[in-house]
Amino acid sequence: MFTNYGLNMTLHTIANTTIDINLILPNDIILFWQNGVILTLRDNAIIKQIKTITPHCYALESDLAARGLTQLVDSEIKIIDMLKVVKLTEKYSPQIAW
Repeated sequence: MFTNYGLNMTLHTIANTTIDINLILPNDIILFWQNGVILTLRDNAIIKQIKTITPHCYALESDLAARGLTQLVDSEIKIIDMLKVVKLTEKYSPQIAW
């Protein structure tokens, strides 16, 4: 599921709704969690912009469920559990927390 192919890929962990899209590159991994999952909703302008930059977008399922948002997530966002979040953080460096 997580393939690096030897490329430099930054992991952006987005925990709120304030981010600088200009710092996201095509090979970067985006993880939405905590209140950041709000950005993954269908028709959200920010997620639309991010998806034009990188297809590597993930959201933490438990945070979506806690907010009642699971059924409202953009279809291109990969919903993952905490074990997969741990694997992302182990694999990708550097990391930027928002």
